[in-house]
Amino acid sequence: MTNKNNITVLKVGTDTMINEQGLVRKNILSSILKILKEEIKSGRKILLVTSGAIKLGRKIIGDKMSRSATASIGQPILFNAYKEEADKLGINIAELLLSRPNLVNQSQFIKLKNTLDELFSADIMPIINESDVLVADTDWSFGDNDSLATTLAIMFGANLIVFATNVDGLFSGDPKKEKETKLIEEVLNLSDDFLKLCSKISSENGRGGMFSKLKSARLCTAVGIETRVVNGIKPENIQKALRREKAGTVFFTAKKISNLKDREKWILSARNSYGSIEIDYGAVEALKKGGSLLAVGVRKIYGQFDKKDIIEVVDPKRHGVAFGIIDYSNKEIEEMLKTQNTSDKQLIHANNLFMV
Repeated sequence: MTNKNNITVLKVGTDTMINEQGLVRKNILSSILKILKEEIKSGRKILLVTSGAIKLGRKIIGDKMSRSATASIGQPILFNAYKEEADKLGINIAELLLSRPNLVNQSQFIKLKNTLDELFSADIMPIINESDVLVADTDWSFGDNDSLATTLAIMFGANLIVFATNVDGLFSGDPKKEKETKLIEEVLNLSDDFLKLCSKISSENGRGGMFSKLKSARLCTAVGIETRVVNGIKPENIQKALRREKAGTVFFTAKKISNLKDREKWILSARNSYGSIEIDYGAVEALKKGGSLLAVGVRKIYGQFDKKDIIEVVDPKRHGVAFGIIDYSNKEIEEMLKTQNTSDKQLIHANNLFMV
């Protein structure tokens, strides 16, 4: 496909796109499209992930129906708003509604890559959303569009992902409740301490929230994808972020990774959790030698996660060691540690580990 340096993912959140009355902010939408038109002219390939269909659907029917039914009502309204503004600017756009199998199934992913290549070569801008109508609240769902955007960034080898939300970035506390909070402009090491700064409650109208964006940033920066969170209600911030100028919060990458193997991409596209496991130094060395993660090397469990979630493995100093697909839930592992029933218990197979 395109080379890594050309790929950028922009995710626009529900509360950026839709106002308090449940209407599309057409002036903001138009400004974002103008910015992207300029960036595309410069040779960039933009994957635009948009939220807002559920909130638009609720404007019409309230909370009477399922997420799937509500999305089916809101999605055409959302895309029509994009189409109207794009037509005014002379931009051709395409609508892609994706679910997890489209990215993790090899044949479906190749089909998606080929389709995007066609669109890019014809200067057509892809507008991407999750296919909530078919997969909402199922195992095929990403859970939220932050996770969808993150998976796209990893699978397509992006070098930058920008989250446009309705707050100025990551703060030292809750800016709605604490007057003394300050904007954190740069993050060099995204640890669990930063995750604790954010509420575990998703944003009111979307499903992401800052907590979800930190989960995404933790994963993206581990594989060399710079991550930025800006206030998209001020569209100039999006332009600054795309050009790597000062705006919002920037999460710098831990290291540069030229190419991820297909297996590594598959591991990192698993359902993302905010949980992590702390292991002793003996277990760290075993992992570095290609071993699996065994329960006997576990010191502590942080956060909650389910079987088959992707979790982070950290050393006693809370430095990231690996990401992997866990074979047990946090509750099951906590019970193992409590009863000291850790003998011969494999938590993550070596084939399902990505060392960082």
